[in-house]
Amino acid sequence: MTDTTPGFHTIEVADDVYDVLKRTADSRGTDINGALRYLIEVPTPRTAAEDDDED
Repeated sequence: MTDTTPGFHTIEVADDVYDVLKRTADSRGTDINGALRYLIEVPTPRTAAEDDDED
C-alpha cells in the first residue's frame, strides 16, 4: 500500500447546507472543515425499525 499525500477539494453546496455547516461550526467552536469532520465522524442513531424485537 502506498502513502498518498492529502489534497484539497472544493465542494459547492446549497445556501441552506452552508447555513447548517456554519451553525454547526459555530456551536462546536471550529471552522467549516471541522464541522464537516464532526458530521462525518458522529455515529448515526439507530432507526425504530432496528429496535423492534418481534419474537
